[in-house]
Amino acid sequence: MSITNHIIEWVDDHQTELLEFASQLIATLSVNPPGDETQMASVISAKMVDLGLGQPQTLAKSKTRPNLILEIEGNSSSGPSLMLNGHMDTKPVGDRDRWNTDPFDPVISNGMLYGLGSADMKSALAAIVYAASSIKAMGIDWGSKLILTFTADEEAAGTFGAEYIAQEAGINADIALIGEPVGIKKDWEYIGLISRGETCYRIKVRGTQMHSSIADLVPSVNANVKMAEVLVRMSQELEFAFEPHPYCPQGVTMGAGVMVSGGVSYGVLPGYAEFSTDVRLLPGMTVEGVRKDVETFLDKLRREDPELEVDVEFEPPPLGYIPPVVVSENEPFIHHLQSAAQKVLGQTPPFGAFPAWTDARFFDSIAGITTIPAFGPGLLTVTHAPNEHLSVESIIQACKMYAIAAMEYLTDGS
Repeated sequence: MSITNHIIEWVDDHQTELLEFASQLIATLSVNPPGDETQMASVISAKMVDLGLGQPQTLAKSKTRPNLILEIEGNSSSGPSLMLNGHMDTKPVGDRDRWNTDPFDPVISNGMLYGLGSADMKSALAAIVYAASSIKAMGIDWGSKLILTFTADEEAAGTFGAEYIAQEAGINADIALIGEPVGIKKDWEYIGLISRGETCYRIKVRGTQMHSSIADLVPSVNANVKMAEVLVRMSQELEFAFEPHPYCPQGVTMGAGVMVSGGVSYGVLPGYAEFSTDVRLLPGMTVEGVRKDVETFLDKLRREDPELEVDVEFEPPPLGYIPPVVVSENEPFIHHLQSAAQKVLGQTPPFGAFPAWTDARFFDSIAGITTIPAFGPGLLTVTHAPNEHLSVESIIQACKMYAIAAMEYLTDGS
C-alpha cells in the first residue's frame, strides 16, 4: 500500500476523533471583539501534546492574545519546509434569535457541523493538527520541517496575531498555506492563489445646519439628502481602473455605504453626513489609483451640482490600504496540493482568488514567506452569519489533502 493510501486510511480511522476535536474548538469561546484566544490556545496545545506532536511555543503581544507555533523537525536540514496556518478567533454571534442551535454547542445534523467558527475556521484548525499527526504516524523520513501556526486576532486587524508573529517569531518556511474556506456555492471551488486587497474611505458631505422648521423659507442644503444622492450615484456609476486577472474574474468589488451617519436631532436640518466605503483590490491596484478614480468621480458631481460640498478621506492604516497577495502557480508545493486534491476529491480545483484578505498579507510582506492565501473547508457564504456550518465530509477531505500535500512536498527529493 502506498504512503498516500496509508494516510487516507489513517484519517478514516481517526475521523471520529477529528470531528470531536473540531466540535471541541467550536465550543471554546474565542469571539473577537473583545478578543481572547487563551482557551483556544490551551485546548489546541493539549491536543498537540496528546497526539505526540510536542508542546507548541506561545508568543503573545498581550497576555490574552496568544499565538501558537509548533515546529516539527524532519530528518534533513536542507529539505523543504512548510507552514500550515489558521486563526483561532471568530466574529461575534450577532442576533442569537436567528440561530437554530446554540452557536457554542456544536451539532452534527444531516452531514453538517453547526456552530460559530465551524467554517471560519476552527474545523480547518482541527484538520491541520490531525494532518500533522497522520504524517508523524507514517514514520517516514522527511525534511526539513513542518510548522503549524495558529494565530489570534485575524478577525480584527491582526495586530496581536499574524502581524506580531511575522515580526517577532523568526519563522523560516519555504511556503505556507492558510486553511480559509474556499467555497462560495460548493466546497473546494478553487485554490486561492490570490487574496484581494482592500482600501477604505469616507465620503463627507456638508450642508446647512439650521432650524428645520424654516428650511423651506431660506436657502438651505440638507446634508443627508445630498449624501444619499452621492451614495446612490457612486454605487451605480463609479468605476475603477484595473488590469483584469485570470484568477479573479469578478474584478473589483465596492461596498458603497457599508456605514452611514448624519444628522443631529429632530428639529435640526443636517449640516453634515458621511458614508463609508470599502473597495476590494486586485493585484497591481494601489490606494493612489483608487483615490484618483474617486476624486475624478466627485469632480464630475461637483460640476453638475454647485450646491454639493463633498470630500473623500481615506482611513489611516491598516484599513487605508491592505495590499493584495498573489502566488505563482509554479511554486512546487502547489503541484503537490493539486495532486492531493485529485487523489481525495477526484478532481483538481481551478486557481482562483479569495474575495477578501487573509493573514497571508503579513507572512508574505513581513516574514517573506510565500503564502497561499486560502484553501480550506467550508463555504464563505455561511461565515459571519447565523447558523454557520460546513459539511463533515469537507473536514475529513481537508485533513487528507493537507496531509498528502505536505507529505509529498516534504519528502520531495528525499
